[in-house]
Amino acid sequence: MAKPSTLCQKLRSLEGSPPKAWSTVGVKARPNLHGIFRYPAMMLPRMQGDIIDIIRSAKGAPSRVVDPFVGSGTVMTEALLRDLDFTGIDINPLAVLVCEAKIAIDRGINIEAAAEVLLSTLRFDVQESIDVDFPGRSKWFDDQSALRFSVLRRAIMSFDESGTRKVFWTVFAETLRLCSNSRTSTYKLHIRKPEDHVAADRVTEVFESNLSKTLMGVREYRAQQKSQTRRPSVEVICGDVREAKSDRASNDHQILVTSPPYGDNKTTIPYGQFSYLAMRWIPEYDLPSPIAAQLNSNTNSLDSASLGGSVRGAEEKEDCVRAKSPHFDAFVHKAKQLGKRKAIRKVSAFLGDFSEAISHLRTGPTSTAHWVLTTGNRTVAGLTVPFDSICRDLLTGLGGNLITTLHRQIPSKRMPSRNSQGAMITAETTTIVEFA
Repeated sequence: MAKPSTLCQKLRSLEGSPPKAWSTVGVKARPNLHGIFRYPAMMLPRMQGDIIDIIRSAKGAPSRVVDPFVGSGTVMTEALLRDLDFTGIDINPLAVLVCEAKIAIDRGINIEAAAEVLLSTLRFDVQESIDVDFPGRSKWFDDQSALRFSVLRRAIMSFDESGTRKVFWTVFAETLRLCSNSRTSTYKLHIRKPEDHVAADRVTEVFESNLSKTLMGVREYRAQQKSQTRRPSVEVICGDVREAKSDRASNDHQILVTSPPYGDNKTTIPYGQFSYLAMRWIPEYDLPSPIAAQLNSNTNSLDSASLGGSVRGAEEKEDCVRAKSPHFDAFVHKAKQLGKRKAIRKVSAFLGDFSEAISHLRTGPTSTAHWVLTTGNRTVAGLTVPFDSICRDLLTGLGGNLITTLHRQIPSKRMPSRNSQGAMITAETTTIVEFA
C-alpha cells in the first residue's frame, strides 16, 4: 500500500488542481443516474469518484464502499460503476426506494420496454377516482391534481416486477415534488402561493418529461457500464445508522464515503418533510417495511427519529461529545459566555447521536478502512458550528489517522443557502482518515 504521505500528496493534488467537473453545476454535474431524482444536498459525484479512485489505487486490495447516510445513492452509483461492492444505510424509506430503483437499473431491468407499456396504460385509463387520502391531502393536492396522480399511481401498480415499479415511483416522486402545492424552494412542507400552483393538466406532461430524462440517464449509465467486469454485491439498509447491521460479512478493506446530514437549520435538513408526500402516495409494499409505516405517521415522525431529532438527554450528549472533542468544548464554552446554551441544545443532541453512529460503524468486523467525510459548518444562534473540526476530533478519537483535509467552495447548492440567522454555507470540508 502507498505510504500515508504519498496518499496525502495525491489527494491534495485534487484540491490544488481540481478537475473541471468539481465546479460544474446544473444538469451536467449529475450525469447518468445521478440526475433522476433531486434529493436534498446531493454530493458531487465526480469528486467522490475521484477520491475513491485514489484510495483504491493506493490500497491495492479488494475494497467495499460504505455510505451510512446513503440518500439517493450518489456514492453507491459511483461504486457500482467501478465494480465495487457496496453497503448503504438510510433511515428515510424514500431514499432507500430510489437506491433500489438504481440497483434495478444496474441489474439490467428492461425499463425502456416497460416505459412504453406504462405510457400506453396512461392513455387508456378513464377512471375518475382519487385513490389515496391522508391528513392534509387537499391542501397539497387539489382534487383535479389528485385525479391525475391517481392515474399515474394505478399505471405503476399494474407492473408485477418490483424493480420496474421502483424506477417508476422515482419518476413519480420527482413529478410530485414539482407539481404538488408545496414550494420547491425549501425542503420543508410550505404551501405555494396560489399563482404558483401547477395546473392539474400539466401533471402527466411533467411525468412524461421526467420519464424521458430518466431513460436518457439509463442509456448513459449503461454506456459506462459496458466496462464492468463483474457484478458487485450491493445492499441498502433502511434503518437507524446507530443500530443498523450489514448482512454482508466481509474482510475487505472498507472505504466509507459519506456526507453527514449537517443541514442549514438548527437541526438538519428536514428529509422527512421533503419525503412525506411521496411516501403517502407510494404503496407501503414498495417501501421498506415495516419501518415506512412507523416513520410516515405524520409530517414530523421521520425527522424526529433521525439524528438530532429529539433533545431528550441533550445535556448528557453534550457532556459526552465535549469530552471527545476540544473544538466542541470550545464551542459550548463560547455559547455559555454569550448566554446561548439553550439555543444550541439541538446541536448537542445531533452531535451526540452522530458520535454514537460513527462509534457503532467502527464496531463491525472490518479492521482496516479509509473514511471520507464531507461536511459544512452551519450557523446556529449566530454561532458557527465547527462541524469539520468536531468530526476530525471524533474520528481521531476512534483511532483514525488523519491523512488530509480538502476544502472546496460550493458553486451552487442543493439546499437553501440561508438559515434563520442569515448565514450561508458556501464551502465544504472533506476529511480523510485511515484506520490501520
